[in-house]
Amino acid sequence: MALVNDDNPIHNEIVPGQLVSQMMLMAMSLETNQCQINYVKPILINENIEFIEQHEHEIIAINDDGEIKIKISLSTKK
Repeated sequence: MALVNDDNPIHNEIVPGQLVSQMMLMAMSLETNQCQINYVKPILINENIEFIEQHEHEIIAINDDGEIKIKISLSTKK
């Protein structure tokens, strides 16, 4: 978090959801006009997360235990 100069003390334990959401969109090479982000559960520091495209208009961030952490529903310009 030093790279983004984040002084929020909670971010020593959990990862900011907005940062992960932006990484999800970039990793999937998606451009979006609008998206709805559902922060389902906090992502812990050092927790393994995988980004999965559920279908054309939905991607999720899921941990090793299969728990959905973030769900993004989107309208794309693909």
